[in-house]
Parts: sequence; structure tokens; C-alpha cells
Amino acid sequence: MARRVGFRAKFRYWFDNTLSRGTIGLIGWLAAASAVLILVVAAAVEIVDPTGKGDEPLLLLWETFVTAFSLSAPVDGKWPVLGLMFVLALGGIFIVSALVGLLTSGVNRRLEQLRKGRSQVLETDHTVVLGWSDQIYTVLGELIEANASRRRAAVVVLAEQDKVAMEDRVRHRLPETGRTRLVFRTGSPLDLRDLELVNLNEARSIIVLAPDGVPPEDADAFVLKILLAINKGPAFRGRPHHVVAAVRDSRNLAVAELAGGDAVVLDGDDIGARLIVQTARQSKLSVVYHDLFDFGGDEIYMTVEPTLVNRPFADALRAYRECCPLGLLLADGKTVLNPPPGTLISPGDRIVLLARDDSTIKPATGRFPVDETAIVHAVRGPAAPESTLILGWNRRATRIIEQLDVYVTAGSTVDVVIDRADAAGAVNRLASRLRNLTLRARTGDTRDRGLLETLDVVAYHNVIVLADDDLDALTADSRVLVTLLHVRDILAGRGPGSIVSEMRDERDRALAQLTKADDFVVSEQLVSLLMTQISENRHLESVFADLFDADGAEIYIRPASYYLRPTAQVTFATVVEAAYRRAEVAIGYRLADPGDGHGVVLNPDKELVMPAIDRVIVLASG
Repeated sequence: MARRVGFRAKFRYWFDNTLSRGTIGLIGWLAAASAVLILVVAAAVEIVDPTGKGDEPLLLLWETFVTAFSLSAPVDGKWPVLGLMFVLALGGIFIVSALVGLLTSGVNRRLEQLRKGRSQVLETDHTVVLGWSDQIYTVLGELIEANASRRRAAVVVLAEQDKVAMEDRVRHRLPETGRTRLVFRTGSPLDLRDLELVNLNEARSIIVLAPDGVPPEDADAFVLKILLAINKGPAFRGRPHHVVAAVRDSRNLAVAELAGGDAVVLDGDDIGARLIVQTARQSKLSVVYHDLFDFGGDEIYMTVEPTLVNRPFADALRAYRECCPLGLLLADGKTVLNPPPGTLISPGDRIVLLARDDSTIKPATGRFPVDETAIVHAVRGPAAPESTLILGWNRRATRIIEQLDVYVTAGSTVDVVIDRADAAGAVNRLASRLRNLTLRARTGDTRDRGLLETLDVVAYHNVIVLADDDLDALTADSRVLVTLLHVRDILAGRGPGSIVSEMRDERDRALAQLTKADDFVVSEQLVSLLMTQISENRHLESVFADLFDADGAEIYIRPASYYLRPTAQVTFATVVEAAYRRAEVAIGYRLADPGDGHGVVLNPDKELVMPAIDRVIVLASG
């Protein structure tokens, strides 16, 4: 049998519910209490002093109201009236104090909510970054650089971090943000409601970052869920989104592309492995890639030039003074870098250029002089077998060796010093799949000077030092630095054509340069640069795909003697012409005497008289 609820219980329940509504409910009760107090006191005054202002009740109510909230009482009059006014003043003090306290706590709660970063973002045409990792600083830094010429640019970050903590960390690493406004929101990128906070449907691009400190499969699962939420979420389904993400395990690439729909998904491990292999075989190539991928130096643009339509691509090479044409973005969206000789620029094709900024993209009015007597066509000899030494192991090591097997000729060797117990099985499985490489492995600590001295490091063409991804970035980079110091001391200026080291943290590069290694590859940073570039221009995906494809055009740093006679004083236009006659595209050079720098110069002026150079940087097919 149901228990009957009395009036008192019902009233108390209703009263509790009104109080639970927060500041508004409490202010309502204070207003009601004020009205009751004023009415009661006014009625009492009328009773004890009927000869007062009884004929003007409204005036009496007004004086009672003023007395209650001005916190003052009359100093003359009848004692009963003075007593009532004293009680009224005490009640007014209580009500005003409670009101001030409520307003203060309400404002504080609102400020706390703002501090937590839970308010709706109303930005449009902004870039959204979902997730938090060490990549965030590279991504934000590049976006700030990219937005330098834009007005009212904004970048919104949504991550499971405290809003104030995110602001402080970014301000410490990036104190100057230029014209770009950084907006931070606290929330889970996996939560559909939290995703609605950052106005994804009005964003110009979305970058998804995988978290640090978790296994690759967990990081990729995080990325996959975000892609699925954006692609299939009720609030976002059917809306065009330019999404860029990266997976760490190549096996997860296909499923991530399915989850993301039209999203651009990069294979981080594959890109890192290709960069390490190409850089190991060509000294200073990492400098070229870094300059191409960031917004601080020369950038890649696409342009339509009506005066070059139906003309050979070679005419485009000779047409620009301060730009280096790289290839063509065809009307069907496919990119062809270093197109075959005789390729015509069709209507709808766009020229892919390397330029300092878009203001320099304009054809010259005349032809640049070319010194025909300085051009040679030296024949390269057959590729010789190479020997490579790999110190250390990580999840990319298998892919690095597979990529190295594609580039080297038969009879080449690779020796690996393994410092992890879980790598032996992977090495054994890999050895049977190699075509051009002979793989030999031994176990040892790569920081052991005695072990390194037994390896005959000077006999190798290339040395690769890998950072252990099972350790935190600081510890892994510290081990790489110790190994590099030992290797450089053992070599004492002799030995291999190139030493490339992989670093986990961009900030450790300054210390690593003291070891005088040839190149440093920070894989995560380069992937971040690529993601940022593609977020600003979707067509760059096909450009970079061609650049990293072993069957496409790649960047080579080749001896200047392949193109020019020794001691020839020529302009860069002559270098471009010499490279074109070898079916290559010249994009820069490397100084013979770089001094304290790297000596790499990209996109020089066509009329620049070349200094003493020892290498020409070209796009070539092999």
C-alpha cells in the first residue's frame, strides 16, 4: 500500500528543487523573503503608528524598501516604529549579504567553467587540432607561420588536458603567435558532444594527433575512433571536412582510411623509414626535406599560367626567375613531378612550383642566358654495392631495412647491432625476404665503446643510429647522443659517407649537432610538418606521395661534375638547363665550403652567378 505524503514533505521537496537550480533559484527566494519582510514591517508600522503615513501606503512601502536595502534606519520617531525599522535594517543586512555572496559565487562558478574550456567555439574558417602530444608544438608553430599573411586566423585545440595548463605549455614553447589566435578547449575528441564544442562543420581543416606514451596499436585506435566520429557522427555526417591524420603502424592504414572516408591518412612509420633511408644515402638531404616541409623557407605552390598552356614543361623551367617548377598537377588531380621530356601543359593543368612566397610566382619577360660551354653530360657508372651499419632497433627498423633493400644494388650488406631482446625474431624473418641485401645481426649495447671499436665503423658507407621507441624520448635521445659521440671519436674525421641519427625530440637536435653527425631525422616532427602542409593545401598529398614513391621522382644530391665543367662560373639558369638535358629538375645546390652551416641552398635566383658548389640538388627518377 502506497504511503501518503504529507503537505510538509511535498513543500520541502519543492523547496529543495528550487534551491538546486543554482544562483537564479536562490536569488528568487531572497527576493521573496525581501518582499515578505517589507510587507510585514510596513503593516506593523501602520498598526503601531496609524497617524503616520497611513494615507499614503505606497510612500510607506517605498520608505520601508529604502530602509531595508540602504542599511540605515531613521533616527527620530516613535520608539515602536524605530524598533521595527531596526529589525528591518537587520533583515536587510542579511539579505544583501546573502545576495552579494550568491552573485560572487555565481561569477566564480562561471569563471571556473570558462577556465575549464567548456564553452562553445563560434570561430569559422579555422583549423581544429584534436588530441595532444609533443607534435602539438610543431603543428601550432607551423600554422602560426602559415597564417602570417591571413587576418583573423584562429586555431582551436581540443584535448583531454586542463585548459590553463595547455595555454601555459604552448606559451612557454611558442611565445609569439603573430596574427593567429589560439583557442583551447578541454574535452575528449572521442566524445561526440565534445567535438561539437569546436565547430567542426565550419572548420577549414582538422588535424588529428595520436597520443604519446602509449603502444602504437592504442595510438592508432585513438585516431581511428576520432576519424569514425567525424565521418559517421550524426552532427557531422554528410558535411565536407578536410581531415588529416597519421597512423604509427602501417597495418592500420587501410582501416583508418575506411573509417575516415575522404580523410587524408599518412603512414607515419613508412614516411619515417623512407626519410631515414634516403638521408642515410645522401648527406644533408634531411635539410632539404625540412626546408620543403616547413612554412619558414620556400614552399610548394600550385598555379595556373595561361601563357604556358599547350607548351612543353621545359618552357616552364625557363620561365620563372625566382621559382623552381617541380612538375604538374593534372586536371584529374594526379601529380607528376619531373614529367618526361616533351610533356605538354594541358588546359586545366597547374604548375607545381617551389617559391619563397606567392608574390614571386610570375613569369619573367625574357629568356635567361645559358652558358652552353659550361654544360657537360657526364655518364654515371654502374651502382656499386653498399655497406650499411644500423646501431639500435625500434619498430621502424624492419621497414628501414626493407626500404634500403629497394634502393641498393645486389651484393650490398647491412649489419645491425640489436640492443633489444624482442628484435631477434623480426631479424630472422626479415633476412629471408631481402633481395639485394645480406643481413647480419649481433646483440650488444650500442653505447659500449668496446663493442663499437670491434665493428670497423670506418669501413661502412653509411651509418644509421636509431632511437629506441620503447623508452621515453629523453632517455632514447640520450642513448643516441652517447652512441654518436663514441662513433665520431672512433672515426676521427675518417669513414663513412654519411651518419644519420634518428631523434625523438626536436629540442635534442641542438645537442646532437655537437657530435657533428651529418643528418638528424626527427620522424614525428617531419610527419607533423607534412600533416600541417596538407591541412593547408590538400593537393600536396599527391605531391608528397610522388616524392616518397620509389617509382616516382625523388630528391637527389649529385656531384656538380655531372652537369658542369670544373671551375665554370655560371648562373643557376645554366644549372637548370644542364639538369633538364639529363631529364632532371634542378631545385638548388650545396656549397663546396659550407663553413659552419649546412651549405644547402634551395630555389636560388636564375640570374644568380653560382659560388663554388660541389653538389646539385635535383628531382630525378633514379
